Amino acid sequence: MPMKHAKKISKAEKIRKKNRKRRKRLRILLILFVIALAGAAVTIYRDYQARPGFLEKIWISDRGADYITVAWERPRNVYRYVVTYNGETVNVSGRRNNVKLTGLDADTNYKISVRADSKEREGFEEISEQARTKKTQTIEGEAPRMTLPNKPVDLKQTAQTALSYVPGKGYTVTEDGKIVFTSGGNITVTAMAAETEEYAAATKEITVEVLDMVSVGAAGASPHIFYKLNKENCECVMSIDGTKEASTPQSFIRTDGKYIVSFIKDDNQRLVEFGAEKTVHTPETDLGHANGLTIANGRCYSVRGAGSTQCITFDPPNSNYNSFELTYGASGIGYDEANGLFYTSSRSLLVAYDSNFNVVNKVRRIRRKSTYYVQDCTAYNGILMQGVSGEGFVGTNYIDFYDMINSKYLGSIECELDEIESIIVDEDGYIEVLCNVIGYPDYIWKTPFNMKLLCAK
Repeated sequence: MPMKHAKKISKAEKIRKKNRKRRKRLRILLILFVIALAGAAVTIYRDYQARPGFLEKIWISDRGADYITVAWERPRNVYRYVVTYNGETVNVSGRRNNVKLTGLDADTNYKISVRADSKEREGFEEISEQARTKKTQTIEGEAPRMTLPNKPVDLKQTAQTALSYVPGKGYTVTEDGKIVFTSGGNITVTAMAAETEEYAAATKEITVEVLDMVSVGAAGASPHIFYKLNKENCECVMSIDGTKEASTPQSFIRTDGKYIVSFIKDDNQRLVEFGAEKTVHTPETDLGHANGLTIANGRCYSVRGAGSTQCITFDPPNSNYNSFELTYGASGIGYDEANGLFYTSSRSLLVAYDSNFNVVNKVRRIRRKSTYYVQDCTAYNGILMQGVSGEGFVGTNYIDFYDMINSKYLGSIECELDEIESIIVDEDGYIEVLCNVIGYPDYIWKTPFNMKLLCAK
């Protein structure tokens, strides 16, 4: 009986031993698994630390005619971004989240790809976007080179998109996009064409010479010089000469593409046409000093000067003569086509006449202390321009500007030319002057003043 019991205990013990061994093996396997798992985790972590994060999204944040800006959300652990476009590659710091690609061609499509790299490894596959640069545009237009202050001026600029002017020093911008210059001198205006989805923005700087004119009551006003003319800023249109009998030029007009100049010498008078050929005519009546000459509706009007009130009319150049008396003596005469008025000038008085030579207005001249001679005048859109010359070819010459409608003096141009005898406004609007020199020949000069532009509304 006792022996049987001992065997039973031995079997149980064997089972327990087997179980202990099995559990031990399992613990060892578990430890080994944990160790292997930990090693794998370390490897995975190290790999995770070495690799950059996923670049999930890129987009075009801005573009112009010569650039495209591409942006992205910054992933983790990025040392640099590799940006490629149309065969070009740019490396960008990992601290950035955008790059501006410059020097591109306008109106051109670009495929832009971005890859994020860590310091040790390249990133995952690139992400790409398509973008097209904008079209360029230009601001075009011939702005006036010269204008008057304190009046709206259309600079006449155009662009492919909406155009505006940036307010600046020396000018203001009206609601309808015109410029009002508030001071004289060379004023620079900035024009801006708006940016759109299709076009890039554009700017243009436009420099305009603003005449520093005044507007004061003419009677007794002091001279105000707002410009100086010389042979460098004027264009010599042509040299002219008269005849042996009449060699001194006094006044001129321009009609049918040619000049007609009145010449005198002593009691001799000649009308000379300067066209394709020089043609000389002897007047059929006494033109006196022939100091002033103008043309209106195809007919010439000449004043004798020296205080005379006689006005002689004729068809160009010398036929069908008539004469009548003016209310006041005149040394110059001009026709204001815009207002249908004739203006005459003398040493003391400027007079506006209607088409029947009834007096409409009188304006007293400004005063000068030095000796001078009053010469011919011309007219344009309410403004009379009178030539004034110094004594004996020595004194300074001037062109005085008057507003005949409002009886105002506007200022004077000082002329470093020869003796100014006569003034016209040519068919293009430019003021031209006839200058008498000591000797031969004499000259016609075109000034930079364009009355069509200066008086444009």
